[in-house]
Amino acid sequence: MGLILSWSGNVLFLFILVIGFFSIAFGIPGTWIILVDAIAYGWITHFKILSVSILLLLTLLAISGEVLEYFLSLKGIKQAKPSKRVVLVSFLCGIVLAILMAPLLFGFGSILGALIGTFGGAFLMEFLSERRLGHAIHIGWKAFLGRLSGFLSKLLIATIMITFIIFQLFSK
Repeated sequence: MGLILSWSGNVLFLFILVIGFFSIAFGIPGTWIILVDAIAYGWITHFKILSVSILLLLTLLAISGEVLEYFLSLKGIKQAKPSKRVVLVSFLCGIVLAILMAPLLFGFGSILGALIGTFGGAFLMEFLSERRLGHAIHIGWKAFLGRLSGFLSKLLIATIMITFIIFQLFSK
């Protein structure tokens, strides 16, 4: 019975890691899901496999993932010097379209929705205020690239976290 519970617990732990990874596509802070899962696993195993120092490292990675995503996303659009309203609408359109497109492509539609919404919101607001098509496309493109680089950086950090956790599990 103890062996079955142990395997079940490990499968659940790994499943939550995967959920954390894929939740990033939906704009959910997946690095924090991964971290909480690791903390719970560490606590249940009395910190023998995932020690407190490892959990502190994972915490730093989760924080850096959030900060990096935020600044890269913001940096992309800020390079084009849009108004605050353009930045806000771009952000909100990215969230709305990510939610609306989430059912498509087995959930990966949310990634496309976030990127298209970010571009579309920035483009539309800039075009409506400036009436210059080329400038509006430039603003939208910068918003798109910023969001993409933020997303990819967070995905990379989540991959590093999961790889590190799995390495710790199988090296003991």
